[in-house]
Amino acid sequence: MKTQTLRSPSENASIAGEKPMPKYIRRSLFPLSIDDPELGGKAQASWADAIVLDFAKKPGCDWQEDLKARMPAAIHAAAKGGAEVFIRINRNAAAAELDAAVFSGISGVVLKGVTAPADIVATAGRLDALEAGRGIEPGSLEIDVEVDTAGAVWHSLEIARASRRFGFFLVNEPALCRSLGMQSAPALEFDPLEYIKSQLIAVATSVGGQAAGMSYPLGLRPEDAGGDAVKAAVRRARDTGFKGALCPGASWIAACNEGFRPTAEEADYYVKVIEVFAEGLKRGMASVPIDGKMIDVPVDVRAKLYLKWANRAQARDDEKARAHE
Repeated sequence: MKTQTLRSPSENASIAGEKPMPKYIRRSLFPLSIDDPELGGKAQASWADAIVLDFAKKPGCDWQEDLKARMPAAIHAAAKGGAEVFIRINRNAAAAELDAAVFSGISGVVLKGVTAPADIVATAGRLDALEAGRGIEPGSLEIDVEVDTAGAVWHSLEIARASRRFGFFLVNEPALCRSLGMQSAPALEFDPLEYIKSQLIAVATSVGGQAAGMSYPLGLRPEDAGGDAVKAAVRRARDTGFKGALCPGASWIAACNEGFRPTAEEADYYVKVIEVFAEGLKRGMASVPIDGKMIDVPVDVRAKLYLKWANRAQARDDEKARAHE
């Protein structure tokens, strides 16, 4: 169901010291295989913000030529529902896989197995050449990092700064736990990766990117959750700083699309805050009361940022709706 786009009277105002929200909305990332005979139908029906395409190298043939022949059609099929399309690439075979998989229509690549910033630099250089040779806008393809190694955590800041192509960290909790020698079953009363998640969120945000992940314990055992559990976990993940999550199945997508954004009630409150504070400023007041609380400049700035986030998420939903018409 569409909701009314929320806009404030001062939405476009310049705010001193304001850090802009990330330029993209990727609340739900849905992995699909290019070998899935129902790829196009599943992608279109999912309403995901982004589709992450995986592929297998077929034995007994030239897998690069085989992939080159099939990938353009797979990209087209994955984009039918208005989702952005990404290709998941292995760091240890990145050069060959990039050559076989990167074509017009994708937004970027998700690089897994990253251990150092040199992996990003090498991938960025190869994308430069592929963009030039395949008619893709120069500098347009993103490099997103699936965090699944201890090296990716340790070097996260250098990795995020290694290229302007960096977009987001995608936390693969089971693989990361294995890399760290930790138990991957969610048997503890606390999140053992809480510090690491906070680090990745802070690092990504510091360079204008973002982080995608899920709150404990769903990030470690996503298949054991019902609808209410997913909604609660998404809300916790949003409130800790994640802007989206990898959805193990289509059942998660609606919860992520709704949960990784301000709620309608929050957005209405932000509109009220902005309007009341603007009136107070006209009267020469540095802070104004609203609903028993005092509103000052930092609260006004936060309201404007979150309202922009709500409007951008609504615009993304409207864009996907047009793709379904």
